[in-house]
Amino acid sequence: MNENMDEGVCILCGKVRAVQTSWTDTNPGRRFVSCSHECKAGFKWVDPPMCHRSTQIIPGLLRRVNRMRREVEEWKAAEMKMRMLLIGTWVMIVAVGVGKLMF
Repeated sequence: MNENMDEGVCILCGKVRAVQTSWTDTNPGRRFVSCSHECKAGFKWVDPPMCHRSTQIIPGLLRRVNRMRREVEEWKAAEMKMRMLLIGTWVMIVAVGVGKLMF
């Protein structure tokens, strides 16, 4: 641990540090504080290391969640296209019906 990394404020630059979360395969979900400013004082872990089993399971779960989110976005885009096609079809049906009434 770096002695310049007390909780909340970086001793070198005096700026407030935020708690961040690591999403690497070796430290998934593990929180740390780091000075993101120019002094680059290093970092300090907030949470203890995770057990080996957690580091095996969490990355796979995160990939699955991200894949499912992408699929939901794809389905939303497909739904929007279908709505537009449906509206276009209704407009054409109404236009044809009005055209028949006029002639």
